Amino acid sequence: MHILRRLFLLLTPYWKTLILSAFLLIGRAGLELVPPLFHKEIIDGVITAFNLKYLGVLIAALVGIYALSQLVQIGDNYIRHALGEKFIFDLRVRLYAYLQKMSLSFFERTSTGELMSRVTNDLSALEHFVTHGSALTAVDLIRLIGGSIILFVLDWRLAALVLIPVPILAVALRHYNTKIRPVYRSVRARLGDINAKLQDNLSGIRVIQAFAREEMERQRFKTESERYYRARVKGIRYWSVFFPAIRFLGAMGSVVVLGVGAVMVVNGEMTLGTLVAFLSYTTSFYEPINRLTEVDNIFQEAIAAGERFFEILDETTEVKDAPDAIDLPAIQGKMVFDEVTFRYGTGDNVLHDIAFEMAPGEMVALVGPSGAGKTSIANLICRFYDPNQGKIMIDGHDLCRIKLSSLRQQVAVVLQDSFLFNNSVVENLLYGKPDATREKLIQAAKAANAHDFIMQLPEGYDTEIGERGVKLSGGQKQRLALARAILADPRILILDEATSSVDAETEFLIQQALERVLEGRTSLVIAHRLSTVRNADKIIVLDQGRIVEVGQQQVEIAV
Repeated sequence: MHILRRLFLLLTPYWKTLILSAFLLIGRAGLELVPPLFHKEIIDGVITAFNLKYLGVLIAALVGIYALSQLVQIGDNYIRHALGEKFIFDLRVRLYAYLQKMSLSFFERTSTGELMSRVTNDLSALEHFVTHGSALTAVDLIRLIGGSIILFVLDWRLAALVLIPVPILAVALRHYNTKIRPVYRSVRARLGDINAKLQDNLSGIRVIQAFAREEMERQRFKTESERYYRARVKGIRYWSVFFPAIRFLGAMGSVVVLGVGAVMVVNGEMTLGTLVAFLSYTTSFYEPINRLTEVDNIFQEAIAAGERFFEILDETTEVKDAPDAIDLPAIQGKMVFDEVTFRYGTGDNVLHDIAFEMAPGEMVALVGPSGAGKTSIANLICRFYDPNQGKIMIDGHDLCRIKLSSLRQQVAVVLQDSFLFNNSVVENLLYGKPDATREKLIQAAKAANAHDFIMQLPEGYDTEIGERGVKLSGGQKQRLALARAILADPRILILDEATSSVDAETEFLIQQALERVLEGRTSLVIAHRLSTVRNADKIIVLDQGRIVEVGQQQVEIAV
């Protein structure tokens, strides 16, 4: 019930639309209760009495009620479903915006496919909650209450018989909920696993094909799909038995009413019209009960999906703006690491008492074996993580007291495997500075030695480069990433082994570009190749998360 309460609270911003929908639902429910009374009057006042005087009026009124009922239903359907789509649209945008704020550690422990499942499939289940669950519950409760009152007014003895199956239905529904809720949780989890596996395999299709592992991956995907299939079938088994059983109980109630009512009509205790109307209201009584059990099924799915939705919203980001965080003003670029110790999550420390300075405009190189902590230092400068001990200062400002957005506007990173979006060249470059002019964009591309190869592409700067830049070579992707960073015009530039995966010719082009780009900027260069750190003002050697040597060119020999 806690999850349902939170889901209903999410609907509060739409209260005006909900009120309008409620009026339409009440009108629709009320109109649906009227026709049996006309049926009673036609049978008792016209057919049984052999009096056609008022038949035309009654038929015309009945047609008008049916027409008005359908008009109300048209408005109700449109408003309700439009509300459902708006509700899911707002939730999807809200969830995506929240994900954007999460720390990298969250994404490291949560698969992309799982998150995709929550943003798409789980939210779709919540759409049914709005358009069918909450709305149909309201209209069916109105029909149930109104029908019950009319049944007792028509004949309290038959009405009492109608109520006999209700306790049985309540107990059955409670038992069903106990069984079905964990099943729906399992279905949601299995669907997330399928999406995760699919995303992983499609992203790594080159590796799969290169090692001829198609059959192995097919079997793995089949295993995940079979788990989902079995979870779905288990749910189907429950509701395929439950709902027919509920309808059977309702039908038996109608049979009892028909049998007892027939005796009462023959004995003159009830008119035929009253019995016909009573049977109609009996159907109107059991139909909402049957549908409420189906609506409960929607609620159980919504609860399972809502749990996964709120699970993300209840996550707290580890790296966020402090209450007193300030906007970082234009900086000179002085960087100070003051006895910084850091670990990922609850693991062992990967950095131990790191202390060094970078003067404005200085190029500092980090060298050392893999796992020494070089990339961790870069991550801390970008504030993808916060240190566990010590402080990092930029121009005297503690990074933990600076707004993330203003920090990252003055820091840019070029990675070994730079990510490019499935867009055009120009759209990828503008990611560094969306409001840059075409002239500035081309200047950045030329500075990164990327302009010439871009102009050789089929559509130049407007060429679509495919997912992760698949249509480009490794060196071309690196130069585009460098151009993107140049266009952002950061005061601090971080190069994380930006030339380690390119050939000698491409490295030469990138080195030429770097000589132009790094001039006047504070830069941190992480590299294995000596050629990359040849022009460094300071070289820091790391080993097992500790600084073991600091120097200039003489350190290169030891690298």
